[in-house]
Amino acid sequence: MYIYVSKEERDSLAKACEDIILNVQKSVKEYFTFEYRLIGSGEKRLITRNGESGPFDLDYNFILKKDKQELSSYPEKIKNIFINAFNEVNPKLSFKFASNSTSVITSKLVLGGKLEFSFDVAIMIEGNNGNLYKLIFDKTSGRYLWNEVRKTKDYSVKFKRIKEKGYWEDFKERYLDNKNLHLTRNEETPSFSVFLETLNEYFQ
Repeated sequence: MYIYVSKEERDSLAKACEDIILNVQKSVKEYFTFEYRLIGSGEKRLITRNGESGPFDLDYNFILKKDKQELSSYPEKIKNIFINAFNEVNPKLSFKFASNSTSVITSKLVLGGKLEFSFDVAIMIEGNNGNLYKLIFDKTSGRYLWNEVRKTKDYSVKFKRIKEKGYWEDFKERYLDNKNLHLTRNEETPSFSVFLETLNEYFQ
């Protein structure tokens, strides 16, 4: 069953992530500038773990701002640049080499052979319609591409309205219920997706 992670543990590991990210920014500065955001459950203090000693993770978006070498049409090259940057930094800060998955880059902290913590990074650009587009590997076509993430427009504004209307405690309870519902279905749904799912329940 999912439970919430303490503020102290969350803040300590968020600081470790930020140290890595700032080094990655330096490594890729000849190619891009990017804004990084702690998103979803981490941003909103809704971090969960499965059981008292289970690992947990944080999710970040890297939103590309200045494409200095006009690489936006070459998403595979962009992904490789970031993976190489993480692999330069991670071992120096006790993290494993980065793992490349369909839609994120994952960095893991393993202590005594046990996974303690990980953080996922999605590489994004903002489209003309205001939605974010995520760099993914499309298994059907065998290509890297930019995939629109629907309902991301103004999600921070929506969340602010939830808190202003006094629904914060209700939101936390509903979010945890949705997390546990996906767990009972054996669905490995990303925390940010569950966050958006819960958020949009209030705006149907």
